[in-house]
Amino acid sequence: MAALNSLWRSLQSIPVLKYFPVVLGVLLVVLLNARSSAQETCSYHPEAYEGLAPAALERELTSTGLIGRIHGAAIDSQTYVLSVREPNNFFSHTEFSLIPSSGIDRQPFQQLARHDLICIQGSILQNPSPQQHILVSGLQPLDTWSGLDGFGEYQRETGIPAELRSQDSFVGKIHAFGADGTLLVVEYKDTVLPVSVPSGRISKNLYRGDIIRIAYTLQSHPSRPTHLVLNDSAETPLEVISSMVGWHDRPMTLSGHLVKFPQSPQISLDVFAIEVETEGVNRYFTLVNFQDMGEFQAIQDKLASLWDENSESAVRGRNALIEPTVTIEATGLVNVMSPEQANPQILLESRDDVREVG
Repeated sequence: MAALNSLWRSLQSIPVLKYFPVVLGVLLVVLLNARSSAQETCSYHPEAYEGLAPAALERELTSTGLIGRIHGAAIDSQTYVLSVREPNNFFSHTEFSLIPSSGIDRQPFQQLARHDLICIQGSILQNPSPQQHILVSGLQPLDTWSGLDGFGEYQRETGIPAELRSQDSFVGKIHAFGADGTLLVVEYKDTVLPVSVPSGRISKNLYRGDIIRIAYTLQSHPSRPTHLVLNDSAETPLEVISSMVGWHDRPMTLSGHLVKFPQSPQISLDVFAIEVETEGVNRYFTLVNFQDMGEFQAIQDKLASLWDENSESAVRGRNALIEPTVTIEATGLVNVMSPEQANPQILLESRDDVREVG
């Protein structure tokens, strides 16, 4: 034992080994902290999402990571929008535009698709836009959605930025609005465009799905994606051509191509719809029956059977599947209950209220 003690004292006389116990202790602390941090990264803390308080969401973003699902991703224009939802409240959500930081790997961004669950770290950008932007320093995919797989790539229309530079107004459809009246998001053909409203004056009667004529100027920065500014100096900056709420509670018979919104994390079943053209713009009316679940299931079965019989000719739309060879006709009351309702509904009484006509 004396010999061992003498050997230990001799080793301690060596400068490096003298501090070995301290160094070993520090290393253990660092490793344990790193392990703890790795376990916490991308952990979902539901209490942080209650009420969608900006300060709480920002704390998640700058610490263990903010978790949400992709609302939209357009690789060609480098447009990525993240939707973050309040727990147990489907209708309470907020959207963030994502901007990859200069040093981040861009490959994960190029794989993003609608409904994908991701975790991001970064910081809120302080910019004059009413739409919140996040500078992303880290991105981790958590789950992917495959509802549109197997139908090829979606072919976007080309030449739209140049087309916008050559004109000062267009007819489009309201996709979203908010930020106390200072922001519009408008669909033009198959492109979704943010529109800044300098005066903050937007009609309180606007609904998602309204077909509008909008006068605009191009915002010089950023160049991608294209940003517009509502031209308040125009004689009519914004004209509603077809009000969506004006269709509410009206009995109508509408015809168009059969559409399917595949089951997603937000909905528990496939949703069938009809593509209806109005003023050269397509709207999508979902086909439902809320009064009789047995009849609703019969409607679902009828449309699913029709879809399956023609599925080989289905094509991929921006966020749905479209059957261009099948035209259906639906009769019922149009239902538009909320300004932010994603799609209007046709309330069908029975399976006989929807039929194939071409």
